[in-house]
Amino acid sequence: MANGTKAHRPSYQTRFDQLEKLIREFERSTAPLPGILDHDERSVFINQLIDSERRNQHFERMLDRPLSSNVADPHSIDFDPLRAAIYHWRAGNKDESYWLIFQFVHFGKHPTAGWRYVREVYGRLNSNPIWTWEEISANTPEFRLWLGESQVQLLRRDEPRGFGNHRKYSSLSHESHRGTASVFESYVEWVMGYGSHAELFAQYSSLPSPQERFDALYKAMKVVLDFGRIARFDYLMTLSRLDFLDVKPGCAYLKNATGPLQGARLLITGPQSTTRAEDLEKVLKVFAEVTGTTFDVIEDAICNWQKSPGTFRKFVL
Repeated sequence: MANGTKAHRPSYQTRFDQLEKLIREFERSTAPLPGILDHDERSVFINQLIDSERRNQHFERMLDRPLSSNVADPHSIDFDPLRAAIYHWRAGNKDESYWLIFQFVHFGKHPTAGWRYVREVYGRLNSNPIWTWEEISANTPEFRLWLGESQVQLLRRDEPRGFGNHRKYSSLSHESHRGTASVFESYVEWVMGYGSHAELFAQYSSLPSPQERFDALYKAMKVVLDFGRIARFDYLMTLSRLDFLDVKPGCAYLKNATGPLQGARLLITGPQSTTRAEDLEKVLKVFAEVTGTTFDVIEDAICNWQKSPGTFRKFVL
């Protein structure tokens, strides 16, 4: 365990020292942070900030690498929805890229089953035609029927299965109002109401800043079923990280949050706090400015930190 003066990886020590110095500057100039008075808790919090920054750098590295067509083929063991989205983007098939990012967020990556759900649903259980954007947008009623017919095979227990950590309460149901069929239909209806993803996002292009565009889309996406606060935030942040859309959060979106709100309260006003999200956001805005951290990093870090304030644990989506 780090002792309050070290990063959890030696190679991150320079960034750790920098953040530690900037956080102390924030405490002197703006407000104390009672949640990290303890040396170990301070160390864990800084390491979570670094880990969140490293996740962003992972996206940057993906954008720099060459990709084979296998990553975009759900029938291949090399399939990866993020890399598939990049592959299609480079090929000019942007609707498919956006659609893959939506599925990446909807299904998530299960800790042991990996991309199984997105691979098997998008890949139509290793048959053709796969559920591309062109196919799903033209045949959503057929998708619901297919999903119902495929329940037994999709839910089989001969290998690990499940949604990712952020989506663990989601459902593959073809009947439920908030199951995968209904979620997909609501997303298709949202996009096709404008004609395409490009036409949808163009409606917000005149807004003067990436932060305003993020906020407007975040609110507009309420029409997508089962895409609450965290799913909408993750969807827009993934598009931003991959440079598919010029949007950035202008706050941590703590309203209606669970982990991030609890983390912000613990950090800023201490245990048992009931401070309003709006008041916490004001403090975090200054924190972001002083420390040079972005709101997606802060949101991710405080959520993960509050789960284990005194011992560093690495978390995945």
